[in-house]
Amino acid sequence: MSDSNKTQKKLFKNASWLFGGKSASGIFTAIQTVIVARMLGVSDYGLLTLVIAYISVLNMFFDLKVWETATKYIGTYLEKGEADKTRSMIKLSYILDIGSGIIAFIIAILSAKLISTYIIHTPDAYVLIWIFSISLFIDTANSTSDAILRVFDRFKNIAFINSFQKLFRLIVVVGLLFAGFGIKGVLYGFILASFIGFTIRMWIVVKTLKENRLEGWLSADIGLIKDQWKGIVWFLGNTSFMATLKTGNERYLGVMILGYFAGKDAVAYYKIASTVASLANKVVDPFYEAIYPELVKFASSNAIKDFKKMIKSTTKSLVLIIIPLTAIIIIFAEPIIRLIFGTEYVPATNALRILAVAVLVVRFTFWINPALLAMGRPGLRTILGSITTALYLILMLILVPPYSYLGAAFAFLGYALLRSALAFKFFNDALKDEKKRIEES
Repeated sequence: MSDSNKTQKKLFKNASWLFGGKSASGIFTAIQTVIVARMLGVSDYGLLTLVIAYISVLNMFFDLKVWETATKYIGTYLEKGEADKTRSMIKLSYILDIGSGIIAFIIAILSAKLISTYIIHTPDAYVLIWIFSISLFIDTANSTSDAILRVFDRFKNIAFINSFQKLFRLIVVVGLLFAGFGIKGVLYGFILASFIGFTIRMWIVVKTLKENRLEGWLSADIGLIKDQWKGIVWFLGNTSFMATLKTGNERYLGVMILGYFAGKDAVAYYKIASTVASLANKVVDPFYEAIYPELVKFASSNAIKDFKKMIKSTTKSLVLIIIPLTAIIIIFAEPIIRLIFGTEYVPATNALRILAVAVLVVRFTFWINPALLAMGRPGLRTILGSITTALYLILMLILVPPYSYLGAAFAFLGYALLRSALAFKFFNDALKDEKKRIEES
C-alpha cells in the first residue's frame, strides 16, 4: 500500500472517530436543544441564545485560534525530532490560550450591564452573562489541549471527551430545568460540563505527553523557538484575525444584530432553523479536524499530488452524504420543526429551507482553511474571511430591519455563495505558487 493510501486510510479512521464522537455529541445536543426550546418557550429561548451569542462573540474576538498554530508548529517540531522545541511550543500555546481567555472573561464581566440594556434589551440579563462567562473562562485552555491530542493521533480520546461532556451537560441541564431553575439552570449545566471536560482533557494530555517523553513542558525555555517567532507571530496573527472575523458570522454577531433589530422571538426562530440546517456540519467537521494535520505533513514533504488527491477524495465522499441530507431537510422542513420543536416554532420553516441550501454551498469547500494553512498561506485565508464577513454584515444590516429572521437567512446564503466562489480561486492561486516554489527549490 502506498504512503498516500496509508495516510488517506488513517485520515478516514481519525475522521471516523471524530464523526462518531460528534454524532453522539450532536444527538445529545439536539435532544438538549429540543427540551430547552420547548420548556423555555420562544421568548426565553431567544434570550438564552442572545446571552450565549454575546459570550461567544467575546470568546471569538479575543481567541487567538491557537490550536491551528499549535498543530502546525508542534507537529513540525515533532516530525523533525526536536523534543525541546516541541515542549517550548506547547508551553507558549497554553500561555497564549489562557491569557486571551482571561482578558475575554474580564471584559464579559465589565460589559454585561451595558450589553443587556442596549443590545439585548433585557436589563436584568447581565446576571445571565456573568454566570455564563464562567464557562468561557474554564474552556480557555481546551484549544491547545485538543491540538496536542490531534498531533498525537488521539482522535479516539477527543471523541470520548466531546461525547461524554455533552451527555453530562444534557443530564444536568434537563435535571435543573425540571427542578425549576429556568435559564439559570441551563447555564449552570454548561458550567459544570465545561469543568468536567477541562479536567478530563488535561488528564489525557498529561498522560499523552508523558508517554511520548515530553513531560516537563511547564519548565521549557520558550527562547528555544526564538528563531521561529516571526513566523509564529505572522501565522498566529492571521489565524487570530480570522477568529475575530468569525464573530461576524451567523452564530455570533449575526445573532446579536438580529436580536437588536428584530427581538428575542426572531432570534429563537432563526436559532432553531440554523440548528437543523447545520446538521451537515456534523458530517463535515470531523474531516476538517482530521485532514489538517495530514495536509501539513504533505505540504512539509512537498507531496502536492497527494495533497490534491486527499482533498478531492474527501470532498467526493462528503457530497454523497450532504446532498441527500439537504434535500430531506428542504422537503420536510415544516413537519420537522412542528414535530420536534412544537407549533410555536413553525414560523422558522422557510428560514430553515434557505439556510439548508446555504450550508450545502459552504460545505463544498470545507477544505479551504486547512489547505491554505497547510501551505503556509494564512494571509490568503485572512483576505477570504475579511471579504466574505464584510459582505455578510452588510447584507444583515440591509435585510434584517425589513425582513427579520428571513432577511438573516438570505444574508447567510449570500455569504455562502461568495465564500465558495472565492475559495476555489484562492486555492488555485496558492497551489500554483506552491508548485513554483517546489520547482525553484
